[in-house]
Amino acid sequence: MFFGKKRGIVSLLVAGCLVFTAEFEALAADPQSEAQAIATTNYETKMSPLAATWEQLPAMASMAVNTQEWCGKALANTDSQMNIFAEMSEESTVVGIMYSNTVVTVEEEGAEWTKVSSGSVTGYVRNESLLTGTAAVVRAEVTCANGTSVARTFEDLETEKLLAALIFCEAGNQPYDGKVAVGAVVMNRVESGRYPNTIKEVIYQRGQFTPAMTGKLNRVLASGKIPSSCYEAARDALNGVSPVGDAMYFNTGYGSFKLGDHYFH
Repeated sequence: MFFGKKRGIVSLLVAGCLVFTAEFEALAADPQSEAQAIATTNYETKMSPLAATWEQLPAMASMAVNTQEWCGKALANTDSQMNIFAEMSEESTVVGIMYSNTVVTVEEEGAEWTKVSSGSVTGYVRNESLLTGTAAVVRAEVTCANGTSVARTFEDLETEKLLAALIFCEAGNQPYDGKVAVGAVVMNRVESGRYPNTIKEVIYQRGQFTPAMTGKLNRVLASGKIPSSCYEAARDALNGVSPVGDAMYFNTGYGSFKLGDHYFH
């Protein structure tokens, strides 16, 4: 009896093996079978997020590096300009101005106010006036495309206006590089040691710049009608940009090289 049952069990196992083998061969012979399609689909579904993450790694690494560069720094959160105050109050003295591309050093951060420094300015701004970390990196790609700026005092702004007015008088009809070049000549004189050491004194030095001698410069300053391109050129010159190297002279007759209608040497 036992052996009869044993033979029956063995017969069933053999039959099962034969059925399994036949089914396996059928699947192997049909590469487009439903079973294989499902397996492939699942594999791709599982790998897709990993592949996407892998492709994002360079951008993520770049963002991490850029964010690190902003450690201890912040970018002005404004589209125009913003005041920096002497104390933690908007009623206190304004000691400087930030622009959309102004980068500041964070000195102290409080619950509502942050102490910052930039250029010759040190003071306080509200926390929401600043962007840090990833937010600063993202905004800087747009606002700092032409370079970053420093906070300026009112004295700085008056100097910038004076230089912009001279550029307008001397090169208002010239290409942008020609405008910057006139500002660069003024800056080269300030740094030379052969001329006065301030922009105002260089510009108003007797016998040097015709608009200053004729009164045209003062009229332009009084009118306030100075094109934005002249302000931009003045800022570039103040930041050390010089299309004319260390040239300290320009005129319409002769020189080492010509830029626009002016010769520089």
